[in-house]
Amino acid sequence: MKEPAKQPKNASFEGFSPALFGFLWDLSENNSKDWFDAHRRIYTAEVLRPIKALVGEIGGILGSLNQDMEVEPRIGRTVSRINNDTRFHKHRPPYRPYIYLGFPRRGAKWSSGSLLCVGVFPQGVSVGFYSGGRAKLPGHAIQETIKQNPRVFQKYLDQRRIPERYFELAGKEGQATKWPLPKTARRWVTLESFTIGEHFDSSDPILGRRAFVDRAREILLDLYPLWLFSQSADLEHDLQLYNESIPRLTDQSSMAAD
Repeated sequence: MKEPAKQPKNASFEGFSPALFGFLWDLSENNSKDWFDAHRRIYTAEVLRPIKALVGEIGGILGSLNQDMEVEPRIGRTVSRINNDTRFHKHRPPYRPYIYLGFPRRGAKWSSGSLLCVGVFPQGVSVGFYSGGRAKLPGHAIQETIKQNPRVFQKYLDQRRIPERYFELAGKEGQATKWPLPKTARRWVTLESFTIGEHFDSSDPILGRRAFVDRAREILLDLYPLWLFSQSADLEHDLQLYNESIPRLTDQSSMAAD
């Protein structure tokens, strides 16, 4: 893992407005180019602008921890495209009524590796870790690493209180079902799904406030070691760097709510 790098200053995140969730709901019911073009101004101002701002602020923290991550607010890299690729799938609607914010390894495709990510849906927002790739669980790379390092993983679970604070998120996009997480490393090796984090309903007041960026950063910092267990070539070194950096990064994150 490369040494941390300074990140550029980005626009501040001030919360998601009700217009964002309203736009995504309406898009799911009016999924056509004519409708989207007529409402493009709302998409730009109420959807894309705060999403890019959120990426910039979260990326500033993650980028200071790991330079290997893609953290700049860029459509097609850290922000998913809202339009569907219909060249080879004519039956697909032209747009997706949701957007993902993801922080992949630089140069890697979202589909080929794990992600720390935020999903923005008509029903709400999910923040967490996704194992990614096409490998079926159980037996994914992260589970093999846990199996080889059970004591290290157990220490992480206990120190960050992962089973008490987060959930296994299941269900379709935006319709998250929260399943309790196992408390022992041994049981994580047999998990059927590896989407871990927290889901916020669209009516949750925190989504409309700047304080949400602080909570999202906290979640992703807590779950960052899952990304290391899935991808790190030097797990011991990278976990040591994480443990040394987390007090500073937590202090820096807490300023977002001020």
